[in-house]
Amino acid sequence: MAEDSANFVSSIKVRAQRKVIPAVTAFVREMVHQEGLDLNEARQLEVVAEEACLNVIGHAFEGNAEATFDVAIERRPGKVVLAVEDQGLPVDWKKIGDAAGFGMMIMKGFTDEVKFVNLGKGGKRLEFIKNISYGGTGEPVASGEATQKDEQLPQDLPITIRLMRSDEGIALAQCFYRVYGYTYGEFLYYPEKIRELIESGLQISIAAVTPEDEIVAHQALVLERPDSRIAEMGQGVVDPRTRGRGLFEKIKLASQDIARERGLYGLYTETVTIHPYSQKANFAVGAKEIGFLFGMAPQMFSFKKIAERQDQRQTTIMLYHRTNEEPLRTVYPPIQHETMIRRIYENGAFKRKLESAPGEDELELAEMSLLDMKTLPEYSFGFLRVIRYGRDLPDLVRVRLRELCLGRYDCIYIDLPLSDPATAHFCVALEMLGFFFSGIIPEMFDGDALRLQYLNNVSIDSSRVVLVTDFGKELFKYIQDCNR
Repeated sequence: MAEDSANFVSSIKVRAQRKVIPAVTAFVREMVHQEGLDLNEARQLEVVAEEACLNVIGHAFEGNAEATFDVAIERRPGKVVLAVEDQGLPVDWKKIGDAAGFGMMIMKGFTDEVKFVNLGKGGKRLEFIKNISYGGTGEPVASGEATQKDEQLPQDLPITIRLMRSDEGIALAQCFYRVYGYTYGEFLYYPEKIRELIESGLQISIAAVTPEDEIVAHQALVLERPDSRIAEMGQGVVDPRTRGRGLFEKIKLASQDIARERGLYGLYTETVTIHPYSQKANFAVGAKEIGFLFGMAPQMFSFKKIAERQDQRQTTIMLYHRTNEEPLRTVYPPIQHETMIRRIYENGAFKRKLESAPGEDELELAEMSLLDMKTLPEYSFGFLRVIRYGRDLPDLVRVRLRELCLGRYDCIYIDLPLSDPATAHFCVALEMLGFFFSGIIPEMFDGDALRLQYLNNVSIDSSRVVLVTDFGKELFKYIQDCNR
């Protein structure tokens, strides 16, 4: 079992026989309940476990009732994970999508995130991730009287920018409610989830606070791992009662200082393009454009004071803030995008050496690729990430893409390592599947990632995209052209 030892709770080995499923689901229900899910959530994950086991038994072992697979429970900050791992036949997502579509619908509907991990010779692993709601103390926080006041706070009120404490989740939820109501990511409204992320080292939160410790602005640095060298800058918010004081720029500068002190190479962020304000604030503190994601911001995402609910998904601009000198990297851009990739690097003054990839017959490729997949059903996102190139990559991506499209995921993204010369060759095959250029994410996985995007019956109105720099307009037009 390839469990994460740091998060591992318990696991059982299961024979591929239907008669053992009730015992497996009872194990899952009791364990996840002990780890923080309420009884209703535990029962939902019990149903997910039943469907997952039925899929493994029905599709992986060709009727071999003596074969075994593993079911594990893991605990991550703010989350409980049900993992099902087997060494049976490589999964045929087309058959599962067609023959057991209702079961797959249940598994996605009862979880907050689904991740598929190809383990190569180790088989495959499905992770079903459920956010913890924390019961009474975790109810969404937004007291009506305290959050409905729109008058400006006194101009002479002192405001201090500092690291947020892990016990200040309620104050943070109230700040977000003043700007977004209940349309932001649900986890923000559960204080205990924020506590776990901060205490685990996966989030660094910077807050602007009043003398009464009321949070009036916030910026988070989110890390994939505690030792990651870049962080994603998100959850940026400014209380409307304090606008006009430059808090957004100040808190971003403070975030950069903290990232610099902690040795991070840089900060990655995405911001909406329906208005220029967030872009201007980022550019004021040194951000550089690295790409665009069409449809990245869901329709449900709205601003209480800036715009009404949107009638379509919104485009976001990808930005990078350098905080420390990164190492010189050698990258192998696909020839069709080399000019624009070079322009992105030049605009951001990145230390990069662009090389031509060797011929396809000179590449040393494994037979089987390693491809991670995760989904965020709440936002209708699917994410693919190439871990290792193999000769089967186009076929593997094709079946994953079809599964995501059948699941009605609106926006699907795939990240390719630019340090691997195989990226220059496989990019064309992926574009033939319908993916198109998004941009570059520097230092994403100990090196740069080329991100491609796929829109599943999503239309984008480019007339609503507001851009403030000449290079941003050039890059946006290039990506538009790639999507034609």
